[in-house]
Amino acid sequence: MTGTEQHDVGTGEGFEGWGAAVERSFPPLRLALPRAGAFHGRIRSAGHDRFRVWDISASPHLVERSRNQVSDSLGQYFKLSFQLSGTGLVRQNGRELLLRPGDITLYDTSRPYSILFEEDFRFVVAMFPRDALQFRLRDVEALSAVRLDGTQGVGALLSGFLRGLPTGLAGLPPAAVSRVSHAALELTASLIDAHLGEEESSREVLRRRIHAHVEENLHDPALSPASIAAAHYLSLRSLHALFEDEDFTVAAWIRHRRLEHCREDLCDPALAHLPVSEVASRWGMPDAAQFSKAFRRAYGTTPTAWRAAATSRSTTSAPPPRDKTAPAPAPSMG
Repeated sequence: MTGTEQHDVGTGEGFEGWGAAVERSFPPLRLALPRAGAFHGRIRSAGHDRFRVWDISASPHLVERSRNQVSDSLGQYFKLSFQLSGTGLVRQNGRELLLRPGDITLYDTSRPYSILFEEDFRFVVAMFPRDALQFRLRDVEALSAVRLDGTQGVGALLSGFLRGLPTGLAGLPPAAVSRVSHAALELTASLIDAHLGEEESSREVLRRRIHAHVEENLHDPALSPASIAAAHYLSLRSLHALFEDEDFTVAAWIRHRRLEHCREDLCDPALAHLPVSEVASRWGMPDAAQFSKAFRRAYGTTPTAWRAAATSRSTTSAPPPRDKTAPAPAPSMG
């Protein structure tokens, strides 16, 4: 769902009700109680498909994501957690981290992990696609289950921002939600930069500059590797070499970002009056047939079906079912 949503989930029905609330909110997880006793909890959420944030408080319990649950899930996401009270023991990639109030950490839903809360706790967790952070994935993966300081510097800015998002996003128009979400991701990227403790090389600076250039010019159908190379005084060969260790080629990244924006706009009630072809054209894809083919290849359904399914959903942020006859997403790799 694009736009904002906020809800409180009561758990008077106990741990079973809590499990149902968690199941509606997150990719598949297994929950368990470390000991018998009364259970209470609350979930409050806001955001959209590419960035969602939850304020969660609950009694002690265990959260696990198994290898089987990972293999059965569509989509790959990072979760960013900020501990507000209590503690949480995070395990992933052979690492173990005890989160205390003020700590931030990152973990990856495409790999198994667990979090054990041994006392009443409260934390804020944001979830976003892996490609939302424009880092080489191996750099980000090296930070999973690693403590990031949320009490000073960029970490303090990010933690204050995260704390206010679950309530602050509620009621904002979709365009504002997108801008605020982008700001949260930029702060996250800055914190990762600071933690890595290395100044960006001129190569990294140039790659960031080119990513920004792409975002600013997606509306232009003429945007291409050739136009990007010319704008940055590079040869085409040099441009492609610059991105050879990224997950997308330059052309594939342009197409991916255009499709992502179109997908968001097709779910936006404020844009429901626009024909699908005009939505595509707004993001630099004026050929309706090519757009429909590219959208179906990427998301397993047509743009029209995606919009219709999004319109009919009122209580869930889950994407529409995949068209079983459609090929699975297969982005071009750098």
